[in-house]
Amino acid sequence: MSLRIATAGLDLMAEALRAQGAAVTAVDWRPPGGGDPDAVATLTAAYGDARIDEANARAVERLQAARPAIVGAGRADELIPGLEGRLVLHAGPPVEWERMCAPQRNAVCGAIVLEGWADSLEEAAPMVARGDVRIAPAHSLNAAGAMCGVISPSMAVWAARDEVGGGVGYSPFCDGPGEAFWLGVGSPEAIRRQRIMAEEIAPGFAAALRAEGPIDAFALCAQGIAMGDDCHMRHQATTMLLLRQTLPAMAEHAPAAVLPTARMLAGNGHFALTVTIAAARAALMGIQGTPASSVVVFISRNGTDAAVQLAGLPDRWFTTPAPLVGDPLYRPGFSDADAAPDIGDSALVECCGLGAAASAASPGVAAFLGGGLQDAVERTRQMEDICLSRSERLRIPTLDGEGTPLGVDARACADLGSTPLINTGILHRVDGGQIGAGIARTPLEPIRDGLAALVEHLGPA
Repeated sequence: MSLRIATAGLDLMAEALRAQGAAVTAVDWRPPGGGDPDAVATLTAAYGDARIDEANARAVERLQAARPAIVGAGRADELIPGLEGRLVLHAGPPVEWERMCAPQRNAVCGAIVLEGWADSLEEAAPMVARGDVRIAPAHSLNAAGAMCGVISPSMAVWAARDEVGGGVGYSPFCDGPGEAFWLGVGSPEAIRRQRIMAEEIAPGFAAALRAEGPIDAFALCAQGIAMGDDCHMRHQATTMLLLRQTLPAMAEHAPAAVLPTARMLAGNGHFALTVTIAAARAALMGIQGTPASSVVVFISRNGTDAAVQLAGLPDRWFTTPAPLVGDPLYRPGFSDADAAPDIGDSALVECCGLGAAASAASPGVAAFLGGGLQDAVERTRQMEDICLSRSERLRIPTLDGEGTPLGVDARACADLGSTPLINTGILHRVDGGQIGAGIARTPLEPIRDGLAALVEHLGPA
């Protein structure tokens, strides 16, 4: 009889036994919750509560059924209810002006100059400090933005509505590379771009939507994934698909918008990113408030704090200091010392089965970050470990049509010590502007805190 040995979580022992010729089966096992007694108690209660299982099944079913569509394009004050007076929205959870990171401040000040409330960036900052201009999280008005994510009244935004669940979402037009609000730059060039988008480009998309009806945003994303996008860090295919769908009606009903739109999209492969963000915000609104659900509904960072919300605890942010982006690939001359901490609302797309969940569809992103297809597949598999299901709409050709991982479960995150990956850019910590890209990982602490709060809120099963 031959001896077969199994090891659990002991790589060194397995290697030593193999070196002696033994047949070894190594099991990748780790203590639940890292062995922390409080985490284990929370996990025991959460996994033993049928209410959470039932709620999560409902939440995933709603996510699968969601059909978010782009229904509007135009000025923010005309499309976003509640965006009134001197108010500027920003990315991430609530943050006081004194604690706001420099890139986000730059963008807020740029928006103030854009609106004509101040003549210069230097005049703008004291206005916020005095309370003459209010700031608030974009999420407070059902909006979300990439990176700095600022929205002020005259900026161009997308409006999305989930035609099944009824959720709504808004996101600013993506203003491209270089000097841009979303990248933490409030320069005259960045302000000029905002005016072009609001006055020349948005009216063209609005005319196309009126003529042809809403755009199924996740259908665009599904096609983009099939063409090599992850729909977070890479949006080139989805951007071109958006143009293909809208250009004929734009040319017929708003021909003056065609040239500025073509110019913007020719130099802006990320243009469809905020289409995706608005749609994902609308889809996730359909599960926000699902009683007892441990599904992570929003992930949001403002360059100072990183925060999450669980579907079962709507409107409660669980926060921790925002970390630097991991696995960074910097432009020449930059390093961690120049980098702002992780920032943006765009990680909500990971909660919808996009971004890192779709990494295996986008070898180009992996190559950009210094890896290959196997690295991309591994990122999708890591997301799969902490998700409840696979998307029925978003499928990955390189994995024989497997659906992307969907429904991030706070229980699995706390159990495995693994959290959602976020394909994202890196901003300069003082001047703004993109200096690199990398893979951020959602901090574990707020997810653990949220799960513990959910268990306490539910009480004994």
